[in-house]
Amino acid sequence: MKKLNDLEFLKLSKINRFFYKFAYFFVSLPFKVWSFIKKIGKYIKKGFLRVVAEFVDIGKTFKNGDWKTKVSYFVLGFGNLARGQIGRGILFLAFELIFIFYMVLWGGYWIGQIGTLGTVGPGEIYNEIYDQYVPVYNDNSFKILLYSVLSIFFIIAFIITWRMNIKQNQIAEKIIASGKKLKSGKDDIKSLVDDQFHKTLLALPVVGILVFTVMPIVFMILIAFTNYDAAHNGYTNNLFTWVGLDNFNTILNWNGAGNKSYSAAFGEILAWTIMWSFFATFSNYFLGMIVAMLINKKELNSRNYGEQS
Repeated sequence: MKKLNDLEFLKLSKINRFFYKFAYFFVSLPFKVWSFIKKIGKYIKKGFLRVVAEFVDIGKTFKNGDWKTKVSYFVLGFGNLARGQIGRGILFLAFELIFIFYMVLWGGYWIGQIGTLGTVGPGEIYNEIYDQYVPVYNDNSFKILLYSVLSIFFIIAFIITWRMNIKQNQIAEKIIASGKKLKSGKDDIKSLVDDQFHKTLLALPVVGILVFTVMPIVFMILIAFTNYDAAHNGYTNNLFTWVGLDNFNTILNWNGAGNKSYSAAFGEILAWTIMWSFFATFSNYFLGMIVAMLINKKELNSRNYGEQS
């Protein structure tokens, strides 16, 4: 389909412009998709180079940094405390202590169980008081997976904080080398309520999104790779475990034994979702354009109504 220049497009009637835009959208859609894929590839390459650059910078900082910076690689906040930035140093050190405390008491156990999602399922023991067997619940696959994801997020947060700690030492060394004075605790507080106030306001919503939106999404995605169902709820009847891509093979393999009902249900839901997304989006867009065109018609112009009355 030939792309019209601005002059050729303006020569078209309003209805022809509408159909031209409609047709051109679908004709250019494959090129837009390909362009989108190439952009994703560029972002992946850029991200990889950024990670490599971060590792190189960490190595150079340790090699060229003073002893305070080197100690900060192992004791977060040490450089800040040694240089008089008490507030920053206490925050970094407190976060490291909380992280170590959590990982030693809970995090290490949960992550250690993530490979099996539990080994001891529910059972029964004889109760002499009631003179009958009573259920005993042991490992909880659901809880293991949930707390493992939480621990992984905590580890990522610690790595980011550790990197910020190294960066702070790097910046502090440059400021001292230039003969300037480092910011004090009062300066930091003033900055958080003044020129950096936007970061202060956004901190809580960002944490809320990560905890209540991103983490549950990751958790539910991981559930799709387990045999979690009514017969394997992970606690009261049977533990569930990793099954890899078996669930996807079940719903996508139409010819598999006993898979037709799952595949048919998945196909219906997928088709309905795509149809709904398409018509809900494009109908709103095109109907909105039609309404706008109708409103701009002289016959429906409010000023003409005033003149006729």
